[in-house]
Amino acid sequence: MTTPPVIPDHYKSDHLFLLVGTNPLPNFVAATLMLKPQGQLYLVHSNKTQEVAKRLAGYWTDNHRQPQYVPVDESDGDNIRQQIDHELARIRDGHVGLNYTGGTKMMAVHASQTLRDHQASRRRPVTLSYLDARSTKMYIEHGDDKAFMTEPLLYEVQPSIQDIVKLHAFELQGQIALESQLPRLATVLASTHQKPEAIEQWRRWCDKILREKTRTRNGREWDKENLLRDVSIPLPADPSLRDVTSQMQTTFGVQDRILLGEAAQQSGFAKVKHLCEWLDGKWLEHYVFHVISQVKNQRPESRIRDIGMGIRPKSEPDSPEYDIDIGVMQGYRLYAISCTTDADPGMCKLKLFEAYIRARNMAGDETCVGLICMADKPENLQRQVVRSWDAEGKVRVFGRRDMPDLIDCMAEWFISTGEGRHV
Repeated sequence: MTTPPVIPDHYKSDHLFLLVGTNPLPNFVAATLMLKPQGQLYLVHSNKTQEVAKRLAGYWTDNHRQPQYVPVDESDGDNIRQQIDHELARIRDGHVGLNYTGGTKMMAVHASQTLRDHQASRRRPVTLSYLDARSTKMYIEHGDDKAFMTEPLLYEVQPSIQDIVKLHAFELQGQIALESQLPRLATVLASTHQKPEAIEQWRRWCDKILREKTRTRNGREWDKENLLRDVSIPLPADPSLRDVTSQMQTTFGVQDRILLGEAAQQSGFAKVKHLCEWLDGKWLEHYVFHVISQVKNQRPESRIRDIGMGIRPKSEPDSPEYDIDIGVMQGYRLYAISCTTDADPGMCKLKLFEAYIRARNMAGDETCVGLICMADKPENLQRQVVRSWDAEGKVRVFGRRDMPDLIDCMAEWFISTGEGRHV
């Protein structure tokens, strides 16, 4: 017995008008679901969203017909109707539809009415649709039939992280990493960071030993590579870091000291400064990536698939630094996960806020955001943020006590969100 399509073909259009919003992902999803194969797409855009329309067109043309641009004045109802009417008059046959997920309210109102007028004059049904971000369901009005909501569509379209990057025309600072480095050492560090005294001692070793020998005089950046290669530093000596020191001895094949150049080379780091960054705090990012990879492999019910680390687009002029530590795809939903070894609630909230804004800019309202930090009471920060940002079900904070069970904690997050349950 074959499973019926989640959206029956008679609701799909040969000619689909798409109101282009500031984020291309919902538009891409709607076009994928509501346009028939080899159908014609019409990108209704304002001056503000012209570049978004171009990126959509460039992506769409790779596998489909070249879309038509329909420029409109988003604040002028008459202009919106005239421009769409002009395109409708050229359509001789085929089913016509409109998806108004993107665009302004003014565009949605006038575009919808124009399509309804077209339906009345041609005496042929049109289909109006809207993709709801919270439920991931499509609201559909077809002809004079009763309007309805589809089943959730989250898993019907499955772009990769690279697809999302391409839709935004991002030029990355470097390749997105697809595997963690030194996962065993990162796991030991995560376990050791259960104890406040160990956290303090590791930070002290990083500041007083690692940074003293590897940073420039002003302390603002790592030293030059040719100097870093010959730096030798002692391993941590504090008893609270005994397990970490033992694992460092095994990992780097040393006894009391570590020669950074040799250690970086044998560990697979392209540069010595990358090893320094790893030891100084990026180990947590690699630990979390390792955990998520285990969730993907061991917990198929999580339905996560594409995982990437270090999504760092080059900043455009007059724009702030813009990066996501770890990205995870679940259907067309992006999970943006930020990692910090900080425990200060203020700093953690700032890190979470930055990730939340960046992720929504990158992948729309469907995005979920996570923070992995060393806070003692992550639930307090999560509660505060959810209430302040109206982000119920969209934000999750994991703290120090979650580290030993992070696989189960993150799996539950992915599963519950993927099923539409808020935790």
